[in-house]
Order: sequence, then structure tokens, then C-alpha cells
Amino acid sequence: MNQVAEELARLHPVTYVHRSPAEQREALLGAGLSLFVADLLIGLDQMFRESVIAETTSTVKELTGKAPRSLTEWLTDNLNVFRA
Repeated sequence: MNQVAEELARLHPVTYVHRSPAEQREALLGAGLSLFVADLLIGLDQMFRESVIAETTSTVKELTGKAPRSLTEWLTDNLNVFRA
């Protein structure tokens, strides 16, 4: 997420605060999420961080016939979503 925040900050002011899983869990619980949902989200974060995001594949090109866009290109094309 740090890379996403850095790229987004180049296009639009943003503040990213890294939280440990325990800090994130407390923040989620403090926001009113149930223990089940908070733990589920923490688990998904860990799964993505340790496997899915760390892996580079050719799936986008295989499915679409086009090379994937860079993070910067995607953020530039979707900046209005972050301004809302």
C-alpha cells in the first residue's frame, strides 16, 4: 500500500499511515466493525500482502490481449474516484 500512496500523492494530496495488524484490528473495531469482520479483513490484508500482490503474472495480457497498465497510469485515469 505504501507504493500506491506514494504514487497517488504525486497526483493528489494523500496521507498514508501504516498500521500493524494489531493496530488495524483496533481501528476497525473502533470504527464499529464486528470482531468477525475485523479479523476477516486483517486476514485478507495478510493474504494479499504475502501472496497475491507479491506475485507477478501474465494474466491480464492473456485475458485481454493488452499489456497491463502501470499503477501510475491507472491512478491517473481514475483520479476522480479519489477526489470524491
